[in-house]
Amino acid sequence: MRNIHQDIKGTIDQLKEVKGESFIIKVNRGRNRIETIEGVVESTYPAIFTVRAAGGELSTFSYNDILSKNILFYRKRK
Repeated sequence: MRNIHQDIKGTIDQLKEVKGESFIIKVNRGRNRIETIEGVVESTYPAIFTVRAAGGELSTFSYNDILSKNILFYRKRK
């Protein structure tokens, strides 16, 4: 059985700490479709969070996507 080392509350708290920082985000959209977004965590809400891409597009994701590893965050190198 797989052990989960983090809960939703911990995930929300971590995202609130990095709000406003730039990331490269890889999103698994299913069926071998991986989307790469370069953007900033803009807002956090009780059930979702938003990411503003460098091009201006706004994407919303669930915290559960992070826990299920459908979304991976990479710090942007300077």
